[in-house]
Amino acid sequence: MRLDFSAMLRAALPPFIVWAAAVLFVTFAGRQPGVVCVTPVAWLMACWVGMSCVARSRSDRKSALLTEAALAGGVFGLLQGVLFVVIAPYMGEIKPEERQKMILLSAAMIVIGTAVSAFLSVAVGAAQARRRAAK
Repeated sequence: MRLDFSAMLRAALPPFIVWAAAVLFVTFAGRQPGVVCVTPVAWLMACWVGMSCVARSRSDRKSALLTEAALAGGVFGLLQGVLFVVIAPYMGEIKPEERQKMILLSAAMIVIGTAVSAFLSVAVGAAQARRRAAK
């Protein structure tokens, strides 16, 4: 099975760039780094990632399309988790007794974000693949 990595990148990067720009702008211009805490809302952008990935892909098999959507969504969620880890220290001082909780929260955001984004991307990608096959 050959995957269309170009379609995956073109589906995952634009929404991440938009999200990262919004978070960075609000964090550094408006001094509200807590905006990164709405990452679960931003996971909904993974729906667009799945739809876009399937629409752009040159793959013919449904299994390849869904694999591509899952990978694109997973990469999108991973990038959002990394952005959370980068911005979280700007939300305020992390006391020594809070460090372990912050590490756990950061790991959870990365793992859960990757899984949720991949799931949402596949769910919407599957619907898009069915429409594509019906044409």
